[in-house]
Amino acid sequence: MTHLLWGDALFWLLAVVGVFLTGISKSGFAGGAGVVAVPLLALVVSPALAVTLMLPLLLVMDAQIITHHRRTLCPGELRALLPAALVGIALGSYLLTALPEAPLQLLLGGMCIAFAAVQWRRPRLAARRGLGAVMGVIAGVTSTLIHAGGPPLNMYLATRQLARAVWLSTAAAFFASINVVKVFAYQAVDLWELDALLLSAVLLPVAVAGILAGHRIQAVLDEATFQRGVMLCLGFSGLLLIAKGLA
Repeated sequence: MTHLLWGDALFWLLAVVGVFLTGISKSGFAGGAGVVAVPLLALVVSPALAVTLMLPLLLVMDAQIITHHRRTLCPGELRALLPAALVGIALGSYLLTALPEAPLQLLLGGMCIAFAAVQWRRPRLAARRGLGAVMGVIAGVTSTLIHAGGPPLNMYLATRQLARAVWLSTAAAFFASINVVKVFAYQAVDLWELDALLLSAVLLPVAVAGILAGHRIQAVLDEATFQRGVMLCLGFSGLLLIAKGLA
C-alpha cells in the first residue's frame, strides 16, 4: 500500500501539515501540537502505518531538542515516569496490532476528542504519591498508539511546579527515551516497512523547518493561542476518524 502514497496529494498535504506542527511543538510549546500528526495521517492511511511514519521523525526531533535543553534535565522525574511508561508501551503495542482497523480508528478518534478537551480546560491535578506511575502508563499507551504522550505527561509535570526550561528538558528526555523503546516495540509486532522509512526521510526537512519556525513563532504568538488552534484541529480530526471508523 505504501508505494501508492508517493503520488497521493492528500497524503502529502496532511503529512506536511502534521509534521510541521509537530516540529513547532517540539521547539518549546510543551508538546501539545504533536498530538495532531497521527490523526491527520490516519485519515488516509492505517493507524499502524501513521505511527511508524512519524517515529523516525520524532527521534530526529528529540535529538535536536535534547541537545538544546540537556543542561536543565531533571533525572528524578524521569525515574518516576519511565518504568511505568514501559508497561504502557507494551499495552499500546498489543492494542495497535490486536484491534481491527475500524475499532482502532474509533479508539483513536475518541482519544483525540478527549485530549482536545483536556488541553482546552487544562485540569490541575493534585500532587499525589504514585501519580507519576499512573501518568507514565497512560503516556506510554497513548504515545504508542498515536504519539500523544504529551497531555498525560503535562498533567503530571504541572503538579511538580518546575521551571519552564526544566519542564521542557524533562519532557524532551522522556519522549526521546520512550521513542527509542518504541522502535523495538514496533519491530516486535512487525510494523516496519522500507517504504515507510523512505517516506519519513522525505518528510525530514519539514520536521526541521517546523522546529526552526517554532522558535520564531514563540516570539510573536503566545502558547495558549497556538494550542487552542491545534486542539480545534485535533478535535475535528477525531470526529473524522470516528466517522471513518463507523463507516
